[in-house]
Amino acid sequence: MAAAALATAPSGAGRTSRWIIGRGVDLTLVIGSALAGYLYVLLYAGFHVPITLLWWFWSVGFDGTHIFATASRTYFDTEARRRNPALFYGSLVFFFSLGPLLVLAGWKGWLYLLVGVWAYYHVVRQHYGFMVLYKGKNRDLAPIDNRLDRVFFAAMLVFPPFERFFIHHPEELGLRFRLTPMETPAWCIVGATLCVYLARQWVRHRAGVPANRPKLLLFAAVIPLHWLTFACMSWQAAVPTVTIVHNLQYHAIVWFHNRNRYSGADARARHGRIPAAVARSLAAYAVAGLLFSALYRIPGFALGQTSSLAFGFFCGFGLTHYYLDSRIWRVRHDPGLRAALRMA
Repeated sequence: MAAAALATAPSGAGRTSRWIIGRGVDLTLVIGSALAGYLYVLLYAGFHVPITLLWWFWSVGFDGTHIFATASRTYFDTEARRRNPALFYGSLVFFFSLGPLLVLAGWKGWLYLLVGVWAYYHVVRQHYGFMVLYKGKNRDLAPIDNRLDRVFFAAMLVFPPFERFFIHHPEELGLRFRLTPMETPAWCIVGATLCVYLARQWVRHRAGVPANRPKLLLFAAVIPLHWLTFACMSWQAAVPTVTIVHNLQYHAIVWFHNRNRYSGADARARHGRIPAAVARSLAAYAVAGLLFSALYRIPGFALGQTSSLAFGFFCGFGLTHYYLDSRIWRVRHDPGLRAALRMA
């Protein structure tokens, strides 16, 4: 989920931190969700819990349910379907066909790479989206800080998997090349970026510009997790570790959105039964998400073990989600979304 900055008020207007959902929820599920990732690192690297157990708990309980979260405000929303039929149905046809076509072409390895790279980009973009929402909420919009935040966040989150999979352990992805000559320049870029960013924070502090505490807390929670994860884990364990954080964040923002958009008296007539029902009750949202997840994740895994075509087909759930998610969270261009997220 990536959002655009909304306001043009001067940077540093006011000293009270402003949150996206609320201080408690943000600290628990938007920022504090990183604790779930650290717990996964501890369970896997410290207590040697089998990755298969950790994977299934994450896959059915959190990842599949966050696909339902997207469906709750797209395919299950009758008004959204009427407004965007080409986007919704075109995405389904294209991405559920893409996997089987790549398999038939003998490119299953490229399908793995596509899903893996896009999944990680998707996670990073959501963290970036929350960063931008915090910047908009707290009027942290000076052009120099916007640029530095983008560069710093990208460098800190892209470097750890790049170093592991392209420099030190390319065999873990089945790659036959190693970019060893790029290690020193990459470290120099990361070090220089960190120095410039810290220097800018010192200049802001000396100038009396209030710190954007929610944004900085997000950085402090997420960035060390990604460095620790890719220092300790190959991709099989890294996937659930970094993605469970994303899942919890996503559930928090979708629940907030759905409660605000689908709580009106006419919600069922305008949007359909499912959005109205799951917006009224957190328990109903959780049960519906778990049923949705189990109904496709469990048979999808079983069929994918015996059929490459089935594997390619079930990749369509994730690919469709990644693409739709890049289109439905454009806060700057969607007044209804701004209202649902209380960003107006």
